[in-house]
Amino acid sequence: MGQKIELKTTKFNKNVIFDLNRSLSGQDGITYHNIAQASLTDEVSAQLALKLFQFSSDIENIFIQSNVVTVNFSTNIGTAVEEYEKQIEDFFLFYKDEEE
Repeated sequence: MGQKIELKTTKFNKNVIFDLNRSLSGQDGITYHNIAQASLTDEVSAQLALKLFQFSSDIENIFIQSNVVTVNFSTNIGTAVEEYEKQIEDFFLFYKDEEE
């Protein structure tokens, strides 16, 4: 259940910008500096940040403004960006266990 998020990715060394086909926050935007900060709220943007922080310890911070997610890494991640794209694409997919 749910829909995949479509995105366009732009890489700048240690920074990756994901341009999504749906909005996750308001126009003001918010920066998450660590997993603890992202876990303080149930907002959609915070939940995505939490998922990304849990996925990788190489993230320095995440800025989310409307439909744009900017992730700043501590190292250049190169082709590993595809793994992060998959995390974002599947963010809204939820499957229930089949009852037997």
